[in-house]
Amino acid sequence: MAGMAKDITGQTFGRLTVLRRSTKRGNGKKPVALWECQCECGNIVIACGNALRSGHTVSCGCRKVKHMESYKHKTRLYNIWKCMRQRCNNPNNPNYPNYGGKGVRICNDWAEFIGFRAWALANGYDDTKSIDRIDVNGNYCPDNCRWTDAKTQANNTSRNRFILFRGKKRTMSQIADLLGVSYSTIQHRVERGQPLE
Repeated sequence: MAGMAKDITGQTFGRLTVLRRSTKRGNGKKPVALWECQCECGNIVIACGNALRSGHTVSCGCRKVKHMESYKHKTRLYNIWKCMRQRCNNPNNPNYPNYGGKGVRICNDWAEFIGFRAWALANGYDDTKSIDRIDVNGNYCPDNCRWTDAKTQANNTSRNRFILFRGKKRTMSQIADLLGVSYSTIQHRVERGQPLE
């Protein structure tokens, strides 16, 4: 019974050190001994004595958070965020001259991965898409970014050559799609000065 529970004050279970018996009561029909514990991370939690002794409860939950933190580093979305930060913030990154070196910045909301992840999942991210800045000279921020396939992104780079076709500036890839021909056909016609139609 709870009143005759063995005193485990001062004992450590995983990351939890038992401070004292809790005055709170268990919710079940059977009375259980609850203990106030301090986690290594500093949080105070109430844990059941049986759960502590069996090894079922070993932290305040921060171990699970740590596991999730390490897991996020293995996700594609995290790598997109990390590479974006490298391009904009690290002068030693080979892509820096085209991003951070040109003044491209990352908004404050995306300084931490959690903010970037929330935006991404609410705005059409999936594992087939890449982040694309609508204005290639603009910053990485919600108003200037979208998730697109590789083809759309390839048509939106500063390296593209734009040609006036049917009254609108288009890339050679876009013109090839409109005419139903290969990219190389359009490229050859442009190089030879031949009509595109």
